[in-house]
Amino acid sequence: MKVRPAAPRDAAAISSLCNAISRAFNGEPDADDVEVLRWLALQGVAMFVAEEGGRIVGYCDVQSAADATRFPADLRVAPGDAAAAEPLLEAAEDWAKSRAAAGALVRVFAPEDHSELQEALARRGLRPVRHSFQMAIDLDGDLPPPEWPAGVAARWYQSDRDELPAYECVQEAFEDHWDSHRRSFEEWRRFELENPRFDPELWWLAWDACELAGVCLNGWHYSGDPRYGHVGLLAVRRPWRRRGLGLALLRHSFADFAARGANRIGLEVDGENLTGAVRLYERAGMHVVRRTDIYEKGLTT
Repeated sequence: MKVRPAAPRDAAAISSLCNAISRAFNGEPDADDVEVLRWLALQGVAMFVAEEGGRIVGYCDVQSAADATRFPADLRVAPGDAAAAEPLLEAAEDWAKSRAAAGALVRVFAPEDHSELQEALARRGLRPVRHSFQMAIDLDGDLPPPEWPAGVAARWYQSDRDELPAYECVQEAFEDHWDSHRRSFEEWRRFELENPRFDPELWWLAWDACELAGVCLNGWHYSGDPRYGHVGLLAVRRPWRRRGLGLALLRHSFADFAARGANRIGLEVDGENLTGAVRLYERAGMHVVRRTDIYEKGLTT
């Protein structure tokens, strides 16, 4: 087995691998070639593939937080090819260690029922510390209309004036998130606005007079399915919480996706979110379709 850096020519094979794994555990595709090419164009991310007999049998990317204390790694190996997990993780850890600050951690994500991958992580000294959920709703009936808090109204994102307000809203709202780290404006802009699938008409901003109260930044699912909507970021600033704004933004987004032909909408959420996000999504009619476990270990002493 050979581990090497991933290249754009590998996009189709990587997406095929990701989709095979996702279908095995979740019954649906995960990412198309366009999405994988976006991964491969990201700055500050190392990407590796494992090859055996000319076939790509594993993929891993690893990135560094701005302060080099956290290194999230996305490791993909199919059932039956779990032998690729450890050499891929070794390559990711070596890359991270060469950049790590004191006390740095590597984090790896694994489907809750991928026992082969979990065993490989345990052999490398990683231990589960947290979990996240993918949640979804099928749009197969009438949708409740949004009920906006008094004085609040939503409109589309406008690129000539909304970049900085949307950025600040997201950074402030996610200060409550587990192990949150503030992104620079430039990094956020590259990741969100330079995404080839970015569509400003899927981004909804809720305004209370001249103050931005919350956002729901949506797109189409990474699989490329034109009927599968994706809620990328739902963020409500503290003064507007507990007033129904998050639920209104969700319902508004659901109706907008339905009008565009979507029959399913998904999102990802921290399973232990302190702001009650899981309960909010359940009130909106969503349900958990899969759990991902987060494994962690220290990189330095």
